[in-house]
Amino acid sequence: MDDRKRAEKLLEVLMSSVNLDKVPPVLGWLVWRSFVSGRIYSKTGVRVLARACRLCEPDKTRRVLRGGDV
Repeated sequence: MDDRKRAEKLLEVLMSSVNLDKVPPVLGWLVWRSFVSGRIYSKTGVRVLARACRLCEPDKTRRVLRGGDV
């Protein structure tokens, strides 16, 4: 799975989570900055997304990172 597709799936996990309170504000702002700047699809952007997703939805994140669906 390429970085763009992985980033889109991780964004879906993050935006549909009911546990966003587990993501620290600093990390949330990093995700936002990556998205606005267009760097969300880079390796660094995917890493930031994965870190945020692991905090709020660890099982779904694991599935996406292994190449599965949400």
